[in-house]
Amino acid sequence: MPISGEKLQDRTRDTAPALPGVSHGRPFTEQLDVYKVAGKVFPIVTDDPDERIVTLKAEPEYGRLLQHEHPSITP
Repeated sequence: MPISGEKLQDRTRDTAPALPGVSHGRPFTEQLDVYKVAGKVFPIVTDDPDERIVTLKAEPEYGRLLQHEHPSITP
């Protein structure tokens, strides 16, 4: 069952900082939460209520599989 963009953003903001070694900041703009592990970005979450987006890093092959299984995931 799909979840709303807002709920996905909330879950990301709750889960990401709970992982070991995660840092958080807003280095690009005040509207983007950026989470890093070992200095590498893994999710970016926007504050824009019109763009309920979570950007995640994934290996290309895994990303393609996820896109195939979940139409709401875009490259």
